[in-house]
Amino acid sequence: MTADAKVVVGSYVWVEDAEQAWVEGEVVKVEKKKVTVKVGDKETVYRLKHIHPKDPDAPSGGVDDMTKLAYLHEPGVLHNLAVRYSLDEIYTYTGSILIAVNPFQRLPHLYDVHMMEQYRGSRLGELSPHVFAIAETSFRAMVDYKSSQSILVSGESGAGKTETTKLLMQYLAYMGGRATEGRSVEAQVLESNPLLEAFGNAKTVRNNNSSRFGKFVEIQFDESGRISGAAVRTYLLERSRVVQISDPERNYHCFYQLCSGASPEEVEKLKLAPAETFHYLNQSSCFELPGKDTNADEYIKTRRAMDVVGLSPEEQDAIFQVVAAILHLGNITFAPGKQPDSSKVSGDKSKYHLEAAAQLLRVEKKQLRESLISRTLVTRDGNIKKELDPAAALISRDTLAKTIYARLFDWLVDKVNKSIGQDPNAKTIIGVLDIYGFETFQQNSFEQFCINLANEKLQQHFNQHVFKAEQEEYEKEEINWSYIEFVDNQDVLELIEKKPMGIISLLDEQCMFPKSNHETFATKLYQTVATHPRFEKPKLSQTDFTIDHYAGKVTYQTDLFLEKNKDYVVMEHQTVLSESKDPFVASLFPIPAGDKAKTKFTSLGSSFKQQLAELMATLNQTQPNYIRCVKPNGLYKPQLFENANVIQQLRCGGVLEAIRISCAGYPTRRTFDEFLDRFSFLAPEACDGSQDDKAAITALLDKLGFSNYQVGKTQVFLRAGQMADLDAMRAEKLGEAAKVIQRAFKAYQQRRVFQRLRAGVLRVQALWRGHKARLQYESIRRNGAAVRLQKHVRRFVAQSKYRRTRRAAVVVQSGVRGMAARKQARELRQNKAAVKIQTKWRGHVQQQEYGRQKRSAIVLQSAWRGRAGRLELKKLKHDAKQTGALQEAKTKLEKQCEELTWRLQLEKRMRLDMEEAKTAEIQKLQSELEGAMRKVDEAQAETHEAKAESQRLSHELTTQSAQIASRTHDPESLAAAAAAAAAAASGAHLGVTSSASASAALAAAGSLSSSAVAAAAVATSSPPRRALSTPGSPFITPTTTTLPASAAASLATSAGSFNLGSSALSAAASEGGGLAAAASKELALENVKLKALLAESDERVAQLEAEVKEEIEKRERVLEETQEELRKVQELCVRLEEQVKNAEQENQVLRQQALNAAMPAKAGLPRGPLPASLYSRQQLENGMPSPTTPRSQMLHPPESPQGTPATPSEVESKRLKHLNDRQTQDQDALLKAIVSELGFDSSRPVVACLTYKALLHWRSFEAERTNVFDRIIQTIGGAIENQESNAKLAYWLANTSCLLFLLQRTLKASGAPGSQAQRRRGVSQQTLFGRMTQSFRGSPTTPTGVVGASGGLEHIPQVEAKYPALLFKQQLTAYVEKIYGMIRDNLKKDISPTLAQCIQAPRISRSAYGRHSSNRGAPAVATASQALSSHWGSIISSLTALLTTLKASHVPSFLVRKLVTQIFSFINVQLFNSLLLRRECCSFSNGEYVKAGLGELDHWLHEATHEYTGNAWEELKYIRQAVGFLVIHQKPKKSMQEITTDLCPALSIQQLYRISTMYWDDKYGTHTVSSEVISEMRRRMSDESNASASNSFLLDDDSSIPFSVEDISKSTHEIDLRSLQLPPAIRENSTFQFLLTH
Repeated sequence: MTADAKVVVGSYVWVEDAEQAWVEGEVVKVEKKKVTVKVGDKETVYRLKHIHPKDPDAPSGGVDDMTKLAYLHEPGVLHNLAVRYSLDEIYTYTGSILIAVNPFQRLPHLYDVHMMEQYRGSRLGELSPHVFAIAETSFRAMVDYKSSQSILVSGESGAGKTETTKLLMQYLAYMGGRATEGRSVEAQVLESNPLLEAFGNAKTVRNNNSSRFGKFVEIQFDESGRISGAAVRTYLLERSRVVQISDPERNYHCFYQLCSGASPEEVEKLKLAPAETFHYLNQSSCFELPGKDTNADEYIKTRRAMDVVGLSPEEQDAIFQVVAAILHLGNITFAPGKQPDSSKVSGDKSKYHLEAAAQLLRVEKKQLRESLISRTLVTRDGNIKKELDPAAALISRDTLAKTIYARLFDWLVDKVNKSIGQDPNAKTIIGVLDIYGFETFQQNSFEQFCINLANEKLQQHFNQHVFKAEQEEYEKEEINWSYIEFVDNQDVLELIEKKPMGIISLLDEQCMFPKSNHETFATKLYQTVATHPRFEKPKLSQTDFTIDHYAGKVTYQTDLFLEKNKDYVVMEHQTVLSESKDPFVASLFPIPAGDKAKTKFTSLGSSFKQQLAELMATLNQTQPNYIRCVKPNGLYKPQLFENANVIQQLRCGGVLEAIRISCAGYPTRRTFDEFLDRFSFLAPEACDGSQDDKAAITALLDKLGFSNYQVGKTQVFLRAGQMADLDAMRAEKLGEAAKVIQRAFKAYQQRRVFQRLRAGVLRVQALWRGHKARLQYESIRRNGAAVRLQKHVRRFVAQSKYRRTRRAAVVVQSGVRGMAARKQARELRQNKAAVKIQTKWRGHVQQQEYGRQKRSAIVLQSAWRGRAGRLELKKLKHDAKQTGALQEAKTKLEKQCEELTWRLQLEKRMRLDMEEAKTAEIQKLQSELEGAMRKVDEAQAETHEAKAESQRLSHELTTQSAQIASRTHDPESLAAAAAAAAAAASGAHLGVTSSASASAALAAAGSLSSSAVAAAAVATSSPPRRALSTPGSPFITPTTTTLPASAAASLATSAGSFNLGSSALSAAASEGGGLAAAASKELALENVKLKALLAESDERVAQLEAEVKEEIEKRERVLEETQEELRKVQELCVRLEEQVKNAEQENQVLRQQALNAAMPAKAGLPRGPLPASLYSRQQLENGMPSPTTPRSQMLHPPESPQGTPATPSEVESKRLKHLNDRQTQDQDALLKAIVSELGFDSSRPVVACLTYKALLHWRSFEAERTNVFDRIIQTIGGAIENQESNAKLAYWLANTSCLLFLLQRTLKASGAPGSQAQRRRGVSQQTLFGRMTQSFRGSPTTPTGVVGASGGLEHIPQVEAKYPALLFKQQLTAYVEKIYGMIRDNLKKDISPTLAQCIQAPRISRSAYGRHSSNRGAPAVATASQALSSHWGSIISSLTALLTTLKASHVPSFLVRKLVTQIFSFINVQLFNSLLLRRECCSFSNGEYVKAGLGELDHWLHEATHEYTGNAWEELKYIRQAVGFLVIHQKPKKSMQEITTDLCPALSIQQLYRISTMYWDDKYGTHTVSSEVISEMRRRMSDESNASASNSFLLDDDSSIPFSVEDISKSTHEIDLRSLQLPPAIRENSTFQFLLTH
């Protein structure tokens, strides 16, 4: 804090803490330059310059731009980042710098395509901070100003630099696309990341996937702003990691991936082993990365990345051969040789690895060994070979491994660049720099020295950019800034890289001396640069040195500086590897050109300095943008913010340095409105409203005694500490006011206490008195209750007894009544079933007879009409042959017909093929019909034969019975028995005589033997047979089943035997009684035989009955199938007749076209498709014969005025021409009427009604071919093309929707096969609208309930529409939808800018409103309110104007409701999305403002009535609930259940979370929801993100058409066309005279 800053008791300040960096405390005592601060329960004394003030009015959710902080200092910045990070707001601005805190969790809703679309075209700071905003700023500046841009992403390992770089490239690819075919540049760069990460990333102490090289991705753009190429440039690969690592770090990932993921074949080929066996890998105990995929899985990903980049399998194998060779080199060890200071390969294991390395590199084993243990010195006298001791040999081995790996990495980068493709003609670039951050460890070597040098360079560039931004801000506000001091780090850069006394130059000098080491290098440093203010020598070390960097002091150990700085390739290594038999290895070590190249010394420090110079030159040519990535904790856990860790990163990242630059000038700046709102009450007389804001601020600060401030055009700039003084004065003033309020409040509290005590005494007294009264009342009540209880118990007992008796009686009664009812119901059901069966049967008989007669009549009528037509045609042909004029015309036409023959060849061929196919099909069907008829005739013949056989058997049976009667002694009894047998047989035949009556008749004949009785019984016991066919059948007469021939023969045999027995009995009686016994015995034997015969006959009869029954069922099935086939044949015949008629009509039309085309030009005959038999205008209606035209007039042409018959061709041509001309005139008149905009008659569109009635009168809907519909559609399309007037569009919307409604109610689809075929052909040829190729949205048939009692359409019958009419209906539907969409889009275009102002207006004018309301009285309040409501008023005016236009045009209310509903949905989407994307909009006062505007919309809806608005208010539910949540009080007391169920049921958890975390109360200072609710929201969001595919919290605008043809038909009122009043111009037109006659 500045020395002159004021601190008052009770204010809150920030004090330093060893663990938390900065903690909050309360000032309890102030003594000169010392302050006593209470932190927790402990009080500590601090010096005034060691504390920083805390802003008491800071928003609870922090600010999105830290330049808006009242106090711009370290603790303020740290606290703001911590607060925003706890709310998952990971991005924060510091001016134009973006600070990105790694969340260590997935936040997919922040990076989807919808979010990129929101940031597209937005200015920096307009929306919430985001990495897309930086990318958009760079891209927009590149496109607008044609200047290259750069985005510098920095941060320590694990801060998220790589992910941020991916997001930047993703957005740039989304904006720029790609000018060439193939994969996008962003995709190719990202696909190369796994490859570069495998060979350039490693695990460090701070990050499991740390990039050990710098990367600059250069995205190239063409003139149109589209991506044309890219390049990847790398810096300072950490080569020493290949040979040396510390625990628990790891080497580069590729080594572990190869050892774990290689296939068995590769293991054998590369001689691999587990990673623990290789020296370069087992220096650390970490071999697997926790929480990531295994090394084997990563190996597969690396292989896949190689495939994507374009590496061939051979190149991939060669790469991993080199990697394996490096691992084998590391396992080679050395022992002292025979000569002093010499070495040799020690042990078999080392020799094995030496041989493996030589085989993999494909070099000679001996040469490789010699290159490791010896050196060749070049002298004037010749080359001298020098042996190396074991230590030097190990260094040579490691040097070779590092060199090979570095060359391999450079080759991979070059291959990636070739795969991506660079554009040498690129006009502009956007470079994304992903480079390591400032590093400081306990042991810092040469790598940290180079890394920190790069960060010093970038920090200088960053400081210049920040200082330039400050200058631009001051120049913009026109304030004096010349005395502002700029802190530069040029002295540190000069210390490191200045020639010849810089550290790098001294290091290169020491590397060139053979005897130099780290001690000589340190001594040289102490002698040369010890006096530099940024250089220090540690007291406890003789070889270390310390540099005071911008981020702090760093001590470097020089032990390995010289070895790591030497970048040249040893000549022996170069010679061996360049002579490798492997082309890949040889290409990594090309032979230098000349001998000088072999001995030239190069250093890594100089190379890196040169790369940095090139990088800075590239950055200086671009406009820079900065992103600082911060790692919140070292445990990689979400929602864990370590203050000490973050503050160190802010220092290393230069953020605090930028703050110091800002503090050197005017760190605190406020707009005039904000400043006056906050401090105007400190000097009310200076802010009385008599002067402007600038003068009022100057007067206020002067009165308060401030100086050295600046007042710009829109902001006031304060020096460091002045804001704290103002806040102290403000707190003091507010404290005095608080005391007054407290005094009044305490008095109020005491009065309330006394009043509560007095009320309590009165309450106690009242309660005691009431208690006594209640006791007395209770006694009385209990006595009365006992009496009532007794009464109810007695009543219950009696009532229960009565109910049991009553239930028993009811059960008995219900049983008796139910039995009677069931009996009656059964009788009724049987009678009803019998009646129903009789009804159905009689109806079936009559229907069969009617159908037969109808078909016969149709056949006779068709035959008669055909005969009459052929006679008439024959007569006409005969008359034509006798006509001389026709013969003359024929002569003239013969020559022309020959010329037209070639035109008709294709048509004739097609017609002949079609007729042959039809003839074949008809013949096939006729043959099937004849076969079916033959089957029917055979069935009838078999039926007649069965009937005759039955009658014959019956007659034979009767004859046999008579013969038996005549041969007995008792003729009368035998006659009676014969009669009874005949009756029995007759009963069996007819199926009506019962077996009992037959037996009685036989018993009456007492003289018959038992065999005769048995025969009669057999005859009578046969059950009645079922009829062969159904009575009333048109093909088979009703018959009954008779006995089969075998049964009749058996019966005749039995009768003959019986006859013989009777004769023997008569002879025996005449001879005497002696033979009686013999005769009886013979009769008994005969009776036995007869019984056997009768039994056999019964079996045969039963078998035959079963056969007959099966045969009858089979014939019935055949008969049913025959009838079904016959029905199908008849239907097919009907369809074929219709097809033949259609073909004849088409042939007639085509012949007429040919005749018209062949007529001489002087005849002037039109080439229309009208029929040749139409002769008079009185007989025509839209090209069709009148129903009242006599047939003779259609068949015979009229006579000429002289009485002689006119030539048919001449009359026909004249009539056709006249009709075509008249038809064209009528259509032109109709189109002229359509264009003239005839207005409305009693809310009915005149044009729609006129068009409909004209088309209906002309019968255009029934025409197969007509162009009137196309002309109408073209006329409507021309009227609305490029039309921006809503009045014109509303007029056409009313007419088209009305006409569509009339068509929907009147037209029905044609069912003829020809129509269907033509419809199918026509649909495929339409190209007017894409939707016309699909099926109708509305059914062509008329819905039920078409016409009401007074609808006006009940007198118009439904029309069977042809294809042109149905297509016209489709086109009209498309135009209704198009006009509706044009009106909707016009209104959206009108209100879109105003909607943006509605959500932005509060932050512009809210402060002025608040100040003026307190200082300027009621007029100012009214002015401010009017300014706030002007935007909403503009929207309401647009809505009112549109509604008035639609009403004036009589647009159906149904369409108006749909339109208003979609517009309100659009308003809801725009306001709600703006609310979620702008934190300044999520405030309490802004919620009140938007709520007031929504109230005005609600008022407008009520005034517009529900008829025209419908449920439009429900479309605003998202913004209504969001605004309602903003303006409620006591948010911390609301539970999650209340918020999601009662307050905001429609909002998702992500939307609620974003509103809750972005909320800030600029009016009352209230807080958002509780931390428990925030935690619950996070948990639910995590669950939903895992289960849901889409995570966007923004709404989408629905631009579809929300209605169909059925909706229009159902919602439109009926239209009465009978009383239509036409304009005079229409009534006087002869074309429309038919309207007047109707």
